[in-house]
Amino acid sequence: MSNDDKGKRAETRGRSAEGKGLDAAPSASRPAPSDRRSGQAAIEFISGIILFLLIVAGIVHVNRMVRTSLFLHAVLRGDAGERAMADGALPESPLYISDWQEGPDGIRYTADDQPLRNGAILPATLSTLVNYSVQNPGDWAYVAPDSRLPVSMIRIQSSPVMATTLGFTHAEETLHVPVDPVLRQLVYDKDEVAIKEEVWMPLMGGLY
Repeated sequence: MSNDDKGKRAETRGRSAEGKGLDAAPSASRPAPSDRRSGQAAIEFISGIILFLLIVAGIVHVNRMVRTSLFLHAVLRGDAGERAMADGALPESPLYISDWQEGPDGIRYTADDQPLRNGAILPATLSTLVNYSVQNPGDWAYVAPDSRLPVSMIRIQSSPVMATTLGFTHAEETLHVPVDPVLRQLVYDKDEVAIKEEVWMPLMGGLY
């Protein structure tokens, strides 16, 4: 073999090696398909954890608000009931609501609805409710002589001014429930939620 042939073969091998090197260079800069799949799986896993924590935090927060509302309502009922059964309790008159109208959002049955107070329809409403509590209207006469109530609650169905003859005790309180950091940053940008309860109990005048 001549020197020229050897030189041509060496030059051919060098070019082929150089071409392979050029082809391999771009592939080294691109991530492998397996790396891309593992990165996507990691993102989906983190997103799933965040969503799971958000759901758990929401359930815990709602449960905390419900428990606070029930506890506060029970305490207020106990306080108002104790004062309603005591002798000489001072009566309070509630503001009777005849209907509700939509608030600024224009949607009924939302938190910004405004109460409508119409005392003219109150006697008829109370009379209907009282009459439904007995089988016959005449049944009231059998229990009236034994009543120790401070107002005529037994024969109130026949009174023309029923709204003024009813006496109540009133209890109202507001508690604040803290919002978890996860919900505060992602859902509800408030530090706490106010839970308000209000109780009205009819006067019993030492009945028990």
